[in-house]
Amino acid sequence: MVRLLTAICFLFATKVAIGEIADFEQDLNDLCYVCTCSIDKTNINCSGRGLSELPNGSSSQVRNLNISNNDFSVFPEKLYTFANLVTLDISANRLSELPGNALQNLTALELLNLSKNNFESWLSLNPNNAFKLATNLKILDLSHNRFRTMGNLANQELLTSGSIETLILEHCEIISIHGRSPLAGLTNIKELKLNFNPLLRIKSLMSATLRSLEVSNCALSTINHNEFMFLPSLIRLIMSHNYRLELSSSAYHLFSDSLKYLDISFCNIMQPNLQGFPNLRKAILNHNMIRFLRSNEFLNNTRLEYLDISYNNIGSLRSDTFRGLSLIKHLDLSWNELANIPEDTLLEMPSLTQLKLARNFLTSVGHLRSLSLTVLDLSFCEISNIGKGSLEGLQSLIDLDLSRNLLSHIPDSLSSNTLKYLNLNYNRISFINNYTFFMLPRLVGLSVIGNRFTTIWKRSFFESNRYLERLDLADNMWRCDCADPNMVDFFEFVTLEPNKKEESYNLVCNSPMNLFGQSWLQACYFVWNPTEKAANPDGLILFIIIMIAGLAICLLLVSCVKRSMKRRLLAIQAERERQVEEARDRLRQLRIQAEQEALISTPDPRDLIPPPSYDDALSMPKLSSSSRSLNESGTGKTKRRRGRRKTKSSGDLLEETERNGDLPVLDDVELAETSDGNRQRRRRELNRYGSHEVAELEQSPGARRRQLSGYNANYSPQMNGSVTVQVEAQLERPVHNNTRRHSIDDNELRESDL
Repeated sequence: MVRLLTAICFLFATKVAIGEIADFEQDLNDLCYVCTCSIDKTNINCSGRGLSELPNGSSSQVRNLNISNNDFSVFPEKLYTFANLVTLDISANRLSELPGNALQNLTALELLNLSKNNFESWLSLNPNNAFKLATNLKILDLSHNRFRTMGNLANQELLTSGSIETLILEHCEIISIHGRSPLAGLTNIKELKLNFNPLLRIKSLMSATLRSLEVSNCALSTINHNEFMFLPSLIRLIMSHNYRLELSSSAYHLFSDSLKYLDISFCNIMQPNLQGFPNLRKAILNHNMIRFLRSNEFLNNTRLEYLDISYNNIGSLRSDTFRGLSLIKHLDLSWNELANIPEDTLLEMPSLTQLKLARNFLTSVGHLRSLSLTVLDLSFCEISNIGKGSLEGLQSLIDLDLSRNLLSHIPDSLSSNTLKYLNLNYNRISFINNYTFFMLPRLVGLSVIGNRFTTIWKRSFFESNRYLERLDLADNMWRCDCADPNMVDFFEFVTLEPNKKEESYNLVCNSPMNLFGQSWLQACYFVWNPTEKAANPDGLILFIIIMIAGLAICLLLVSCVKRSMKRRLLAIQAERERQVEEARDRLRQLRIQAEQEALISTPDPRDLIPPPSYDDALSMPKLSSSSRSLNESGTGKTKRRRGRRKTKSSGDLLEETERNGDLPVLDDVELAETSDGNRQRRRRELNRYGSHEVAELEQSPGARRRQLSGYNANYSPQMNGSVTVQVEAQLERPVHNNTRRHSIDDNELRESDL
């Protein structure tokens, strides 16, 4: 029974859970369709979707919502449905006002990003009501808006919230802070960021909880000594990149008993003036205008552990300059103009472990003394001399950097029982001996890259350096003598396992000329391995046979490829010729077909000449003799030619008509002559046709009907048996211009006239 009840309860719980999941998925259906949702639906990203209102969908499972880079001009009202929302990013929109109930029901919200909107007034944020509803809000980002000031709002607080810890107001065009403290309503504020504002002064900042203040890249010039009086919890202050900022050197120094981290780099500081910060742990004053350090400059900074005053113009130090810095561990004096370091200067700093003096003008390494110094950087200092006992006072020195100086000699028995890493890169050293590193028993790494060594070293140089693990010997001018047994001995000492200290390819010969640019191994391989130099006859014969066989195979393959390519080219050429011939045949058939169609569809040229009208018939020339006499005129040759002509004149046509009985027989037919001008025109028109074409036109049915109609129209019984017919024929000019014989008499009819 108990098992049955347990099973029923389990099924019921499973059903309820499945129902809740289904409802949850259904609630976020529209929102996840437009935006990107994580698998568990806790993160929703709607950034850059061009939204002006929030899509439908809500769930208590959503933790992070990003709706930045959209077109929201009104704060979304549906956000209250996301009860467990932790982060809300609504930056880069067009919001200009925040309703008083905007954050209603968002009690779990911890981060609100309203940056890059159009807020111009603090009153548009409803500062005394809107943020009270978000009881868990810790980070508020209002950067890249245009507030322009942080002045008081009459009877209202600038912002009111008991939970906000970080307020970001970067790039807000804030010029001044004045009036009542803007932080009075933020009872739990811990970090305030005012970077990148044209802020001229810091005034009236009062907060018992503020721990970090950032005002870098502003326009600060001076700060009153009591500006941080009402910030008792201030620990971190960043004022870098205020190029006109100066710290007061008067008796009223800037002070803060709680400050531990100070960054005033890239300013216009002439003197550190850190006496007012007794609890300071880290100070960064690089890239300023400090020219000298006074005695007891840091006497009141007994808790200081990190001091960076690099990139200044410091020219000298005194033995008591750093007195009082009993806890300092890191001191950076690089990129200054120091020419000398007093011997007892480092003794005032018993906890100092790292000292950077690079890029100064220390011509020699003096007898520095320090019981705690482990790392010393003296690179780029134009050092040309090292004292024999210069390292004896540094009893804890482990790493010494002397690279990129002017050293040409390392003194014998340079002593240090603790030194492990020695960097001598890019100097002018050309010689070492058995005693150079004899007094460095703890030496682990030695680097001499870019020097002027020519003689190959010996293994005996490092007999006392039992812990040596690394030797950097590249970029030197080694003279290779492969017959020297010392060279192969040192090469094996440096490059062979198990105590490999250098890569073999870094050891390169500089002389003699026949070995220039070759590694030691390449230059001397056959000298060091003479058994491999003699060639094996059997192996040589086998090599020659293999080469000949390989060459024959290559030639055979080349010939086969050539034949194949030739056959392929011939096949391609034949195929192209066949295609060209087929194309020609198709074009020939198409041309013949087109000509046949043209002959069939071409109209008869005789039908294209319209019949003469009645007026044209009247204007035709009259015959002066009968048609028979017209054929008989001319020379005998002309008569024979006309006799052979198959065409008939108009007179013959009339006679044939009379014989057929169609018309009454006329006694005489005369051809009326026109004037000279008409004769010339008629000659030009007659030239258009040949005589046989004129006969064919006269025998056509249309010409017969026109002649009969003209004859009937002009015939009357009252005529005395004579008829006058005017004929004007349009003849086409012959294709070939034949030479004609003309009669002397212009009135005589010519063959061209017909």
